[in-house]
Amino acid sequence: MKNIIEILERWTREGESVALGSVVERIGSAPRDPGAALAVSAGGEVAGGVSGGCVEPGVICEAREVLAGAPGRLLSYGLDDSDGIGSGLNCGGRIAVAIYLLDPAIVGPVADAVRSDRPLAVTLRLDEEHFGEQEIVGCEGPPDGDGLAHAARSLLELGESGIVASASGEKVFVESYAPRPDLYLFGASDHVAALVPLGKLLGYRVTVCDPRKLFLTRERFPGADVLVEEWPDRFLEHAPIDPRTAICMMTHDLKFDVPALKLALASNAGFIGAMGSERTRSDRTARLHDEGVGDAQLVRLHAPVGIDIGARTPEEVAVSIAAQLIEANVVARKQRTDSALPVTVFC
Repeated sequence: MKNIIEILERWTREGESVALGSVVERIGSAPRDPGAALAVSAGGEVAGGVSGGCVEPGVICEAREVLAGAPGRLLSYGLDDSDGIGSGLNCGGRIAVAIYLLDPAIVGPVADAVRSDRPLAVTLRLDEEHFGEQEIVGCEGPPDGDGLAHAARSLLELGESGIVASASGEKVFVESYAPRPDLYLFGASDHVAALVPLGKLLGYRVTVCDPRKLFLTRERFPGADVLVEEWPDRFLEHAPIDPRTAICMMTHDLKFDVPALKLALASNAGFIGAMGSERTRSDRTARLHDEGVGDAQLVRLHAPVGIDIGARTPEEVAVSIAAQLIEANVVARKQRTDSALPVTVFC
């Protein structure tokens, strides 16, 4: 719902009823994760999606029935559906899609949370008696009797969406709206300028940091969320860092790299990368060793940063780094979900 929240704001502001089809479970190679949503307004408009296009026609038909007064329902789509390829997933995976009327009361809080990078979760009840009921859950609050709020907050901390069960066995889908993770880019270079829009596209809050005011201009980095005129190590001394944070040293200048990487490698940042030639990497490693950084820490450093695809131009290098960020996030997501709360599988 996050990607279409502005459209939902407009529809609800205009008094339109809206039916949502939300992916609540994915198995196999289905193209969209839980939380992907397709919205249909009473006026006939459509926004968003739940697959690569093969399931959307069926979801739209079901959503129109719900808008006309039919009860909400939970449907499963896959390659082996009885209606075949017409509304199945050609990729071979399966998804469970909840179709229900959107509660307009949740749209404003969700939109505010998305715009302000404030954590928020929305619970969607899936049991027949209360199917489709939605509720806002913040990151703090009193304990609840059935454990649903606690479960929702646990998933919100992980930045994941999924189905949980209450103490009484009631099934509830939790959609997390976690703040954007931070991507810290050091060095006001052409490579960084090419990487900024890709970082934004991947959902990061992008900060460009460089102590050289001459290079650090809004004209060069129009898409960056924050520009910081500061030495990299001094910035990292106070910058927020958590397991979702990505740090890219793009200066290939040891006076910047070594102090900053020493701090970065001592943090819990989820991704740390640095560019530079073979000679630069060798000198940098030696100096980091002299600073007391051990091999167990250095193994976390992606150097040279980016997947080896033969990239040469700043744009190509940016694509290779973006691909490596995606790869690292996939591994981290699997680790988080493997240790997360148990979920109920519908497919």
